[in-house]
Amino acid sequence: MTESPQRTDFSHFHPILTRPQDNDLNGHIAGATVHGFFETAIQAFLVEQAELDLREGALAGFVISSAAEFYALPAFPDVLEVGLGVTRLGGSTVEYRLALFRPGEPDACAAGTLVQVFVERASGEPVALPETLQIILAGLQLNR
Repeated sequence: MTESPQRTDFSHFHPILTRPQDNDLNGHIAGATVHGFFETAIQAFLVEQAELDLREGALAGFVISSAAEFYALPAFPDVLEVGLGVTRLGGSTVEYRLALFRPGEPDACAAGTLVQVFVERASGEPVALPETLQIILAGLQLNR
């Protein structure tokens, strides 16, 4: 297990309001739900900051890899924040580093990586990231 990421590693955060159904049978946020929180933070960023039309736009982003590690066990009714960063930009691919935090806490509850490939929606073929999107995502680049 790697060391828990720190809040100071990230410059962008997306709020998450947990729901009772997010808890697993042990009373903690389910692992699959954490992956969903990570993907939600990425999609919200792409819609809000990069102004991508993820439903009907010419560009579609597909998750091809996702992994997470857990350091603490959040549960409903925790309010959480996803720290979002980029570790690699290349061609049609973006690798994100994400971390789940309770507000004000310096250490992450969970952290993960997610790799997304962008394709031309009409053909399904990978396509180089548009320059504007590269610039916006480069603004999330992590130093680690």
